[in-house]
Formats: sequence, C-alpha cells, structure tokens
Amino acid sequence: MRYAASGDMVFIRLSDGEDLHRSISLACEEYGIDSAVILSGLGMIRNVTFGWYTGSEYIQETIQGPFELVALSGNISYRGNLIYPHLHAVFNGRDHSAISGHILGASCDHNLEIAILPMQSLRLRRENDGWFEAIVPEKR
Repeated sequence: MRYAASGDMVFIRLSDGEDLHRSISLACEEYGIDSAVILSGLGMIRNVTFGWYTGSEYIQETIQGPFELVALSGNISYRGNLIYPHLHAVFNGRDHSAISGHILGASCDHNLEIAILPMQSLRLRRENDGWFEAIVPEKR
C-alpha cells in the first residue's frame, strides 16, 4: 500500500491482495484522521463480502470475483475506540453486469485507488439509535 495526505486529502493505492477496510484504517490512523468522507474508489477487487442488516445481524454473502470497482462511497468514523470505514460500492463483472451493496470485506485485485476527504470541523461518531449504530455528526 502507498498513501499520502495533505491538509485536505488522503490518497491511497492498494496493491494485490491488500485488505480494503484495513488499508483505509491504517492510513487514517497514521495521519490522525477520525472522521472523513470516501470520495471515490476505482480499480479491481476480489473476495467481496456483502452485508444486509436485518435489525439484529448482518446476512453475509461472499463473491469471489475479480470485479471492477466502479464506485465506492462511505465515511470514516470511530466505533468504540477503533476506526470504522463504512463502505458501499458498485462492482461490474466481465459481462458488465453490476452488483452493489454494503461492503463488509474485500481484497484488492492488482490495483485499487481511493480518495478520502478528512473532516476538519466535524467529528463523526457512532451511537446506537435503538435499531443500529448510526452516525452522529458533531462540531469540533
């Protein structure tokens, strides 16, 4: 993984086999980023685990791939005392058919490029609202 940050942007490049969530967490930890928005993600990915929340648990489905990542969105917050990348994505197969959803896990297939916008004036944390842990934005 290679990454760099300035005051207004973090850019991450993953290499083959690297874990999507863990890589984002590591870069954010190094630069002290606790709240951010995922602006984009492009590249190739495999071993995608989707999650569908039922109100009490995630129903999980893993698809092997490889797939082209055509859209990645989400946010970075703290869940307890750990960085939590909350990610949703759209993937295309070789036949250009799309699959999408909440991503619980994925691995880079050759190359993946991610742009992240850190939040300087807002802090995102998670709080249980009676159904699930939802984002609570706060002014710093």
